[in-house]
Amino acid sequence: MKKVILFGLVVATLSYADIVKEMTVYKSPYCGCCGKWIDAMKKEGFKINTIIKEKFDDVKIKNGIRKNTASCHTALIDGYVIEGHVNYSAIKKLLTEKPNDIKGLTVPGMVVGSPGMEMGDKKMPYNILAIKKDGSTVVYEKH
Repeated sequence: MKKVILFGLVVATLSYADIVKEMTVYKSPYCGCCGKWIDAMKKEGFKINTIIKEKFDDVKIKNGIRKNTASCHTALIDGYVIEGHVNYSAIKKLLTEKPNDIKGLTVPGMVVGSPGMEMGDKKMPYNILAIKKDGSTVVYEKH
């Protein structure tokens, strides 16, 4: 039997599974829903570096979060800001598509039924907003 050895160029494309999923999350020591959101992200495979601080408005402001886009916790991942109870589906889409005109995603406030804010069968409709580089927002996903 002859052995044939082939030499070739293998071109790899990055899939979402290949993306390093390390996230830094700033949260208050008193916020339980933030911990639930972090747990939900860990279940999706994120490695979380949690920074517990009384106040972290400086982090929010530095990353383009304003009063109208603010929530309880702020996460940073791969150059993007994730504010509040943003669903995994939107984060995955953001990290896969890597749009260059977006600073990050937010679910302003604390919406019942969003990840970490589950309350039995109660669920309020909400939008995940993309924060554009110019500070404006646009609906990114509807839930």
